[in-house]
Amino acid sequence: MFWNTHRIAEILQLPKSTACIDIAEITTDSRKVSSGSLFVAIKGDSMDGHDYITSAIEKGCVAIVSEKPVQAPAHVIIFQVESTLTAIRKLAHAYRITFNIPFIGVVGSVGKTTTKELISSLLNGKYTKVMKTEGSQNGFLGIPLTLLSLKPDTQIAVIEIGIDDIGAMEQHLDLVEPTHLIVTALGPEHLHQLKTVDIAAEEELKAFDYGYRNSKKLAINVADPYVKRWFEKHSDDLQLKNFLAYEKADTAFLIEYPSPLPGAHHEHNLLAAVTMGKLIGLTKEEMQKGLTTFKTAYGRTEIHNLPNEITVIADYYNSNPTSLAAALRLLKSNNKNLAVLGDMLELGEQEESFHREIAKEIMGLKIDEVYLYGSRMKWLLDELSKNHYSHVKHFETHEQLTQALKNNLSPHDQILIKGSRGMKMETVFKLLQAGS
Repeated sequence: MFWNTHRIAEILQLPKSTACIDIAEITTDSRKVSSGSLFVAIKGDSMDGHDYITSAIEKGCVAIVSEKPVQAPAHVIIFQVESTLTAIRKLAHAYRITFNIPFIGVVGSVGKTTTKELISSLLNGKYTKVMKTEGSQNGFLGIPLTLLSLKPDTQIAVIEIGIDDIGAMEQHLDLVEPTHLIVTALGPEHLHQLKTVDIAAEEELKAFDYGYRNSKKLAINVADPYVKRWFEKHSDDLQLKNFLAYEKADTAFLIEYPSPLPGAHHEHNLLAAVTMGKLIGLTKEEMQKGLTTFKTAYGRTEIHNLPNEITVIADYYNSNPTSLAAALRLLKSNNKNLAVLGDMLELGEQEESFHREIAKEIMGLKIDEVYLYGSRMKWLLDELSKNHYSHVKHFETHEQLTQALKNNLSPHDQILIKGSRGMKMETVFKLLQAGS
């Protein structure tokens, strides 16, 4: 058993207890505590793990990491630290460096989660023990929890790395120590803290700076202008064995590797995944076999069929200008297309212009009808109205929107539902299903 209370104390640079107690698992979720657990009390935006310490003790945890003094039975060891988030990251790094296996870091403004899922599926063609980030657990807490979920027999790991502030990338890279890196595509993201697209791109490309300095293997998307500029700056010094560049999924590629998801942007994500597969050393046959195991992540271009051959593209896990434009292009068909759009969040001072600019995509693609939700989408409503686009309505609730949508559906219609996570656009889909 890797974990025990003496090892925890060493990693956290705290005094050791008299007894050395084995620890079965490390968790931040009091609901998952069982006999032998170490419970780390994390203070989040809506909940504080310190409020659940008593419950964790009652369920049998043998140790607690806390920022506050804890009254506990003598057999429960307390590690009091300044920051429990920093503590769990230290623990995760100590565990990660015991593994001598490939760690693939997936970085970028858009396409990270789908590319991560595609890479993982390709790896299934060769490896039987592939570990990947679940969902989008790609931040300061999600990454260490992912690393702590590594099993002793894990053969290869695919870690999604997300940033929402300046300096975050370096901290994540120091924690993960990836052996392989891919930057999917760059664009507007978390601009409430990163401020501009140029700064966001610069921060994301610190992943390649790390890979370049440490001779890691890089899959380089030269179709992205920011990535291409980085590549042109460093290409003379990159060793050929350490990188593969990719640009466009052509017809021959798509015959060899049929995309499991619709849309040109997903074909590009597949090309990115295959490029990484080649860097890892997978054969074409292994990747083709692995691709058959692909399953899309929750809320990421899920295709659902309702009665009367109505199709729903459920892409409501997240939204930004780049991914929304790509999703709208999926609506091209000979039948009626309806776009159900919630606010794009965390776009900083430029959020109004980003919402208004989506009008060009909608009109250029000739989307038949648009249903909007959220205060920011009123900017898009105004922009469409000013351009005499009349097939658009804004709603104050999910319920009102869904009812209007239901009243206007016909057989063979195609619906896109998309919005940032905080807009809970999955509610529309659930209401639609309930009344189908």
